[in-house]
Amino acid sequence: MGTQTLSEFEYVMSVSKDLEAGKWIAVIGKEVVAKGLDASAVYDEAKRKFPNKEPFIMKVPADAIMLM
Repeated sequence: MGTQTLSEFEYVMSVSKDLEAGKWIAVIGKEVVAKGLDASAVYDEAKRKFPNKEPFIMKVPADAIMLM
C-alpha cells in the first residue's frame, strides 16, 4: 500500500461514522470526491473530476465496525 493510499485510508477511518453504509466512495487526498451504489460509476466520476489522480475506492461496510 503506497503512502498516498495509506493517507487516504486513514482519512476514511477518521470520518467513517459520517459515511453512508453500503455505498461506494472515491477518495482523493482528504476528500470524498464521489459516492454511489455502483463502483464503476463512482470511479468514473472521480476520474472525470481528477483525471491525473488515482482515487482510493472502497465500499462503506454495512456494519459500524471497520477492521484494519
